[in-house]
Amino acid sequence: MIEASAKSKDPTLPQKKVSSARVLVAAMLGTTIEWYDFFIYGTAAALIFSQVFFPSSDPATGTLTAFAAFGAGFIMRPLGGVIIGHLGDKYGRRPMLMATVLLMGGATVAIGVLPSYAAIGIWAPSLLVLLRLLQGFAAGGEWGGATLMAIEHAPRNRRTFYGAFTQAAVPIAYLLSAAMFLVLQSALDKNALLAWGWRIPFLLSIVVVAIAVFVRSGVAESPEFAAKTKKAEKLPLLQVLTKYPRTVALTIGLTIVTSTDFYLGQVFLLSYATAHAGVAASSMLLVTIMGSAVNAGMTFVAARLADRIGNRTVFYIGIIGLAVLAFPTYLIVNTGSVGAILAVRMIGNAFNAAAYAPIASILAGAFNVKVRYTGVSLCYQAAAVLGGGFAPFIAQALLTGTGSWTAVAGYSVTLCLISFVSMTLLGKAAKENREQAVLPAVA
Repeated sequence: MIEASAKSKDPTLPQKKVSSARVLVAAMLGTTIEWYDFFIYGTAAALIFSQVFFPSSDPATGTLTAFAAFGAGFIMRPLGGVIIGHLGDKYGRRPMLMATVLLMGGATVAIGVLPSYAAIGIWAPSLLVLLRLLQGFAAGGEWGGATLMAIEHAPRNRRTFYGAFTQAAVPIAYLLSAAMFLVLQSALDKNALLAWGWRIPFLLSIVVVAIAVFVRSGVAESPEFAAKTKKAEKLPLLQVLTKYPRTVALTIGLTIVTSTDFYLGQVFLLSYATAHAGVAASSMLLVTIMGSAVNAGMTFVAARLADRIGNRTVFYIGIIGLAVLAFPTYLIVNTGSVGAILAVRMIGNAFNAAAYAPIASILAGAFNVKVRYTGVSLCYQAAAVLGGGFAPFIAQALLTGTGSWTAVAGYSVTLCLISFVSMTLLGKAAKENREQAVLPAVA
C-alpha cells in the first residue's frame, strides 16, 4: 500500500501518516454524500416538486418551473468554487472539505422540513430556491477539493485512476438518490409520497453527513499542497484569469458535454419518458439506477485505460459515442420499451464515463498547485452551469417550443462538437504551465 505523509498548514494538527486507501475513501465517500444531497433535489424536481412547491393548472409549466429551480443551484456553483477554492489554495484542501459537507448537509435537511406551497404560499418556493442556492455553493467547492486530495496523494502514473474515485462518486450519488425514491414509490401511495414521503431522503442527510465528517477528520492535508505552498497566492482567481485565460476557456468547453449529457439522461429523460412515452416513473428510476451503476463502474475502467493510453484518446471515444447515440436514444425512448431504453442508457452511460473519467486529471494538470483549487473549481463549475445545470430546463423549453425531441438531440450533438474541438485545442494551451502540472493536461 502506498503511504503519503504531509504536514498540515494548521500548526495545531500533528503530522499524520495516511494510507492512500483512507484518502480515497474519504474523497469518494464525502463527495458521494454531497452529491446525493444535491441530486435528490433533481429527482424530486422531476417527480414531486412541481406539485408540492410549484402548483400550476398546466403540468408542463409546473415541471419547467421546478427544473428552473433545479438549475438555480448551479448558478452558485462557480461562486462557491471560487470562494472555497480561494480558501483552499490559502489554507488547504482538508478544512474546506469539512466545511462543504456541513453546509450541504444543513441545506438538504432544511429542504426536508420545508412547508409546502399549500401551507405557506409563495414563501415555500422562495425558501426552496434559497436552500438550493446554498446547496450549489457547497457543491461548487466540494468536487475540486476532493479531486485534488485524491490526485495530489497519487503516484504519478495513476493520477487519472485516483481522480476517478471522485468522478465515480457522482453517478453513485445519483444511483443512491434514485434508489431512495424508487423504494419510497414502491412503499407509499401517491398521496403519502406527496404529503410526507418525499422528505425522508432529505432528512437522512443528518446521518450520512455525520459519517462523512468522521471519515474526513482522519485525513491529513495534501502532501503536494503542503510541500509547494510556502507562500500562498493572495488572489488565486486573478492569477487563474490572467495567466491561464485560454486554458480556462478550453477546459470549460471540454467539460461541458459530460455534465449536460448526465443531467439530460438522469433528470430530463426521467420526466420525458414518463410524460411523453408513457413509461412508469418506477421503471425509469430503475433505468437511471442501473445506468448510474454502469457509469460508476466504467469510470474506473476508463480511468485505468487513460493512465495507459492517454487522456485524449479515451475522452474522444466517449465524446464520439455520445454524439452517435443522441438521436437514437430518443427514438428508442419513444417506443416505451423499458428493456430497449435500459440498453441504450447503459451504453450511453458507458460513453459518458469514458469522456468524464479523464477530466479530473486534465483539469488538475492544467494549473499550478498554488492556484489549482481555484482553477479546477472555476472551470468545472462554470461548465456545470453552462452545460449541466440548466440542461433539463433548456431541453424542456426546446421540447415545449418546437414540439419535437429532435431539437433536444441536436442540442446534445452541438455540445459534443464543442467539447471535441476544445480538447483538440487544449494541447497547446497546456504548455502555459506544463512544468508545474500534476501531469500533462492532454496525453
